[in-house]
Amino acid sequence: MATGNYKGREDYVDSHFHIWDLQKFKYPWPTLEEGPIFRRVTAGEYVNNLKDTPVKYGVFVQCLNGNPDEAKWVMEQATSHPEIKGVVAGVDLTDPNVRETLTDLCKNPVFKGVRHILDMEDPTWITRDDVHKGLAVLDELGLTFDLLLRPHLLTYIPRVVAKFPRLKMVVDHIAKPYIKDQNIDQWKLDMAAIAKQSENIYCKISGLVTEADWNLWQPDDFVPYVKHILSCFGVDRVMFGSDWPVCTLASASFNDVYELFDKLIVTLSDQDRTKVLRNNAKEFYSLDI
Repeated sequence: MATGNYKGREDYVDSHFHIWDLQKFKYPWPTLEEGPIFRRVTAGEYVNNLKDTPVKYGVFVQCLNGNPDEAKWVMEQATSHPEIKGVVAGVDLTDPNVRETLTDLCKNPVFKGVRHILDMEDPTWITRDDVHKGLAVLDELGLTFDLLLRPHLLTYIPRVVAKFPRLKMVVDHIAKPYIKDQNIDQWKLDMAAIAKQSENIYCKISGLVTEADWNLWQPDDFVPYVKHILSCFGVDRVMFGSDWPVCTLASASFNDVYELFDKLIVTLSDQDRTKVLRNNAKEFYSLDI
């Protein structure tokens, strides 16, 4: 690997983590079936996980659809946990008052964008005109949109990206491919089609371990997926995400996930490592770091 000013940095960015309070909000997930994470998960616990790693900052990503109060709750905690540099909210993009909601959230500079959990919608939800009206408002306000996708939804995305080429969008969890089954061919074609639509479409290398065999996963399981993402999106449009604490369902701690990512990008130069571990997330979310 190359040497120079990039080696030994201690200010990397986790572009994707969650916290939740089961008594404060009603969550459709996790449930009792996800026993290890069916509990209160705090900002302090998250920050403690950063201490033994080169990761210093994190971006919270919504757990609740159409609930901007969740984002406000996390933004309040960011005042005492400055490691939280960005918040991605759950906002109903089809709400006629979506502009007012987003404008209100924008009063706090930690607010960066929106995500919607598509598992709870019809597969064609992302193609709807009322959804696109909301995406247009995000575009106008300079906000971002996280795409939480599964492989069967990828076919709809190139048209959406082409319609909003200026809107910064990011595919979460490399679109949750079927890593356990190594069913990769169609996913590769679909991801390549998305990547070429716009320079403003990014991808998070995150959520890998929970799409593999939870008990038997090995770093080699993910090599063809990460290689393809880097090939399609390039080192300027890829970012690290822990997906903590969901990753712990696959017996992977925050540090385990960071070290896995480190192994998967071992061939990158130090400068490119800094891009995927820090600079790309900073640019995409306009983080104050």
